[in-house]
Formats: sequence, structure tokens, C-alpha cells
Amino acid sequence: MTSIVEQRTAAAPSKVEEIKIASRGLGDILAEEIADEHSDHISEEAYQLLKFHGSYQQDDRDQRRERKQQGRDRAWQFMVRTKFPGGRLTAEQYLLADELAATLGNNTLRITTRQDFQFHGIGKSNLKQLIRALNERWITTYGGCGDVARNVLACPVADLLPGNTFDYQALAASISERFLPESTAYYELWLDGEKILADGRRVKVQPKREESFYGPTYLPRKHKMAIGLPHDNCVDIFTHDLALEAVLGPDAQLRGFNLIAGGGLGSTHGKTETFPRLGDRIGFLPPDQALAVLEAATAIYRDYGDRTNRRHARLKYVLAERGVAWFQEELGRRLGSPLAPPAEVGEYQVHDHLGWQRQADGRWLVGIWVENGRIKDTDGRPAKQGLRAIVEKFRPEIRLTAHQNIVLANISAADKPRVEALLAYYRLSTGDDGLSTLRRYAMACPALPTCGLAVAESERYLPDVIAELERRGYGNERVWIRMSGCPNACSRPPTAEIGIVGRSLGLYTIYTGGSFAGTRLAKLYRADVRAEVLADVLAQMLDQWRRERLPGEDFGDWALRALVT
Repeated sequence: MTSIVEQRTAAAPSKVEEIKIASRGLGDILAEEIADEHSDHISEEAYQLLKFHGSYQQDDRDQRRERKQQGRDRAWQFMVRTKFPGGRLTAEQYLLADELAATLGNNTLRITTRQDFQFHGIGKSNLKQLIRALNERWITTYGGCGDVARNVLACPVADLLPGNTFDYQALAASISERFLPESTAYYELWLDGEKILADGRRVKVQPKREESFYGPTYLPRKHKMAIGLPHDNCVDIFTHDLALEAVLGPDAQLRGFNLIAGGGLGSTHGKTETFPRLGDRIGFLPPDQALAVLEAATAIYRDYGDRTNRRHARLKYVLAERGVAWFQEELGRRLGSPLAPPAEVGEYQVHDHLGWQRQADGRWLVGIWVENGRIKDTDGRPAKQGLRAIVEKFRPEIRLTAHQNIVLANISAADKPRVEALLAYYRLSTGDDGLSTLRRYAMACPALPTCGLAVAESERYLPDVIAELERRGYGNERVWIRMSGCPNACSRPPTAEIGIVGRSLGLYTIYTGGSFAGTRLAKLYRADVRAEVLADVLAQMLDQWRRERLPGEDFGDWALRALVT
């Protein structure tokens, strides 16, 4: 009898695999359809290729029913996603993004949980103008989506703070560069065959469609990598396909990294072969081997990942089915020798980097809260105007966080009071100025009306849930609450202390028992909770925690022993 793995290997590849091969390096049909001025959208085949270029085709789902009744097509639009390794960008890059969001998008910028920007509401006719303008300020969208390595995460501020002895930002940039696709289709389509170098020079690319590492079919599906610190797990290190876990000595010097493999949080309702999984520690490596180890580990995914069922096409399933020992052995074979056993690390903690912190060089950084990552102007908080005003005047460096907030760095002591004044004027919160603790640690994905995968509300609904809990007196409680509009889990609810996952419109599943430090998966608490009673259910949980918790016991720790054990 053949094993499940052997059956999958023998099965026919998915349609997307065929599309990738036929595209000859992500071009051809996509270029033809983008150039078609008579259509405001593209075909499904071209859309699968567009993802690699950093864009998703979407429509305004709030308008679907009315437009269908009127006999009209969908209200098509596009989302464009950047790549900022470690969440790092310049003031000039931020100001450009702000301007492009206003002139070509819906006048909002969305900070993602992968330290990127997303532009929403882009018309097809504006795609090339937007992507070209970004590249002219050295912002790429290449590989922001698609079956390649996505943006590489790192602590956004570790390199700036006292006691740091290693440049994690530089390593994140090196990893990102190494895994950037080589096909010139991106530059041919969006930049008329040019590539803009760091010194501003424009060079004509020599057309090339081959990929020396990825090959003609690229990876089985998306691939996520991160660099993390146990004493500040702000990137949720165990949730990535591959991660480098910093191992520090007593003097805070970096000794090396533990390789973590096989994390991932997405699943599909009703498909038992899909599930969230935390990564396993594979082995220890010195810093100078980081690129080689990540390349070899990614090649294992490239060669053994499921190319027949895209729902099952992540590295976590390779480890789940073949085992950690197999992965360690295969990695050692490709490297020429096995990694050393994983090293011990300290107790896990996490910081959201809100508020003022003194940098190692004497300057200041300030973390600013952005509700669910959406930089926009509202009647009560003109956040987009305020951030632009501060960045224009003081030219700080920008760091985006995996908690969807923004950090302004390299602020001089002389400028600090003036920045504080503008923060107050524009009502931008740094976390200690009236923002409730519960709201501070809440996080939601975009979901409706733009995401085509969403089955329930998230970004538009979670603030109301938090407001109701605040009204009932729970605002001072420190609990991670994360909501997603579907089980793809972009806002990471499977590791939250309270994870809320959309089941269908107005219906949610609640998970609980994750750890505040991000080292444990949550477990099912209650399925099919209606939106109108969601706040009641959460309040009951919080009340029980208040009555039963041990001194200093986090909600997730209590929930694990009291609710879901």
C-alpha cells in the first residue's frame, strides 16, 4: 500500500503549477492583459502571475449584490504590497507612499503583519504608474505575494537600542535580496525594461526568464521567513516557515541562531489535512552560515512541498508528515554536515515598541499605535495627516512593526518636544495617553470588503467589539485579542490569547489559551458564535479569569488550564 506522501507525489500538479510553467518566468499573458486598456480586470490565469509582482486582484464586495442586480460586472480594484525587509524605510519613501495612496488609491496605507505597506483601491489603469513610482524610490513589490519568499521579518528596533551587538536589519535585507526572483519580467512589465540602482542610475536589463534557484515552477506556495529574539518575540517567530532564533551569550553578544522550521497558521474550514502549526527547532548555526542554511532549507520545501493541493502546500506539512528527524537529516545532507543541536535560549517575552525609547546613539525613537494597521484620517484622529506632517518636518527613519504599528526613529533630543507636541495635536497615541490596554493589544486583518478570501468582518468589526468591552470595564486588561475574517489567519489568531476566526458572515469561532509571548497555539473554545453575542461571550471569559486567576497569571495561561485543557 502506498503512503499518503507517495500518492500525492504521483498525483497531477495543480492548475497553478501549469500556469507558472506556461508563463516563462511570470510574464507573457500577464503583460498582454495589463496592456489591454479595454478591460478593468484580468483573467484568473493572469491574476495568478500578478501575485508574484506584488498585487492581488480584488473587488468591492459591498457592491457585489447591487451591481449583480443591475447586470453590471464587479467593482474591480487591486491591492499592491511592498517589501520592506525588517520593516525599514526612509522618510522619503514614506512620503511617497503617503502621496501615492492619496492620488492612486483609497487614501489609506495599510501596515501588514509582515512589516509591509498595502495600497488598496488601485484601478488597473494605475497599476503601472504606482509600481513604477515605488521602484523609483527603491521600493519593490516583486515577491510581495506569490509562490516565493515573502518579506523577511526582523525586530524593527533591535539595531537601534542599547546592548545590541548584531545588525539583524542588514541580515534581513541580505536574505530578502538572495530570495528575490531573477526573472526580468517584472522590470520589463512595470519599468519598461529598466532597473533602478541604489545610486539612482537606470540600467537596461538583459531579458532573462530563468530562475537558478526557484526553477520554472517557483515554490509550491508562499514562503515566510523571520529573524527573532527570545527576549522580544515581536515577530511571532514560531509562526513562520523558517526562522532564525537569536542565541545570545551572557554579554548579549550573538553566539548564533537556532533554525526553526515548519511554522504556519493558515487552514481551511472543513479540511482536516490543513491546520495551524508552530515551528520546531532544527539545529544551531553560526551567523555566517545563515544564508546557506536558509537556502538549503527552502530548497527542501521547493523539492518536497505538495504541488497537487495548494491548501496543503506549505513547509509545515512536509515536517508534519515526514518528521523533524527526516528534515534534519535532509538538511544536513544538502549542507554537507548536520547542524549542531539547538542551543538553549532565555525565557520568551514580547514588546510592541509603542512609546519613547532612547537609542544607543543618544537619539530617540517613538512607537505610534495604528488601529489594525490602517493609516487613515478620521474625524477624531487625523492619523495620516499627522504622520505626514511629522515625517515632512523631522525626516525620521521609519520602522513598521509586525503588530501593525509604526516607529519613528533617529529623533534628536532637541526635536523630541516638538514631535511630542505634534503627536498630541494630531491625537496620535504612543500607548500611554488614554489608549486602553485591551485595544492596544487587539489586531485584525482587512477582511471585508476587499479581501476575496474573507467570509466575515474583521477590521471593520473588531473596534466595535473592543469598544463594548471597554464600556463594560475591561479596558485595562492586557489580553491579546486577534480577529481574522477567515482561517487563513493573517492577523495570527491561532497564537493569540483570544483568537476569533470568521466562519461565515456574522459567525465566528473562538480559540483561547495561546501564550502572551507567542510560544503556544490556542485551542478551540466555542464554535459558531454569532456576532451579536460575541462581546457577551468574551465578557464571560474575562469575568471568569478575574475570579479564578492566580496572582499575575496571564489570560492565556489561565485559559489553558481552566477552559480548554
